Amino acid sequence: SGRLSVAALQLYQALSQADATAASSYLTAGTPSESMNDAYRTALRDATVALATAAGEVEHAEDVELVAQLNARLPVYTGLVESARTFNRLGEPVGATYQEQASTLMRQEMLPSAHTLQENALAQLTESRDGAAAFPWAAAALVIAALGTLVWAQLWLTRKTNRTFNLGLVGATVLLVVFAGWLAMASLASASHTSRSHEEGSRPLELLAQAEIAAQQARAEESLLLIARGEAPEAADRYAEHIEELTADGGLLDQLDDAFADDPDLAAKIDDARDAATAWSNGHGEVVKLAQEGSYTEAVALAVGDDEASLQTSFNGLNAALTEATETSADRFVDATLDAQRSLQGAAAGLAALSLAALICAAVGIQVRVAEYYA
Repeated sequence: SGRLSVAALQLYQALSQADATAASSYLTAGTPSESMNDAYRTALRDATVALATAAGEVEHAEDVELVAQLNARLPVYTGLVESARTFNRLGEPVGATYQEQASTLMRQEMLPSAHTLQENALAQLTESRDGAAAFPWAAAALVIAALGTLVWAQLWLTRKTNRTFNLGLVGATVLLVVFAGWLAMASLASASHTSRSHEEGSRPLELLAQAEIAAQQARAEESLLLIARGEAPEAADRYAEHIEELTADGGLLDQLDDAFADDPDLAAKIDDARDAATAWSNGHGEVVKLAQEGSYTEAVALAVGDDEASLQTSFNGLNAALTEATETSADRFVDATLDAQRSLQGAAAGLAALSLAALICAAVGIQVRVAEYYA
């Protein structure tokens, strides 16, 4: 479920990135820039790889069906995008219809399926994490029962043989006490590292992914709004919804501020992301105004141009800051997960060896007393 959750998250991000890039590239009359083409191809490649990974990890029928649906719809989406680009190069307005159909397919069918797959994977991961963090009460009960049995056996032998100690049984008791201590320490250490991996890794990663996706979807809606010359109320509403999700009080950026409050480096990256999001949001109204007033060329230049004041520059800054924070959080998640694994390394073999040694000691101790009896 861990690999599936990562693959589902990467799939959602890649699909959102592909749609945002495809919609933005349509605004560039003729052939899109090489950087936009590279970004689009990379997003599609990442989505394909994530789908292949998810296909190998799914275990439930619902998840298998979701992966199959996404595999079937991805080529339909890319076909619509290519048709839009072809007609756009020819200067045919019908290209806008194809691009809107592609974005509608992505928004209404593909992204919801990817989101459901991600939620299912995260639920499975949470269940697995809770199981890993749980204390092994059954094993502890067996150890206590074994210790009780050994103590009873020694007391019984003392009464029957008038011998205070049986070295074999004493050795077995000591080994079981060591076994219990090792079991408790290994379990508590694993639970601690598992909890840290969630607090410092998986939870911030979820928030960062949500922030990246919200930014990408807002960018896609903004592009659709421009394609419609600023006259697409539904796209405008969806853009406002995604920006509010990102920047509003208590929104994703505020939640990330709270998550990284004790980490100056990551907090600085979130501050950079907030500044870029603010600049982007402030310039959006001017772009829409230009498009509605008929200054479409100027609106497109401000939206996807390369100069410092363009919305593309602000979006790139936001995306870069979130990506850097994601990479740092991912490294910490991996480190915490490895720490949890190391805390259990050798524990199974060591505990099995202690159990076997305790059993041998007990058997030897009893055999000695039996031999004395027959002697």
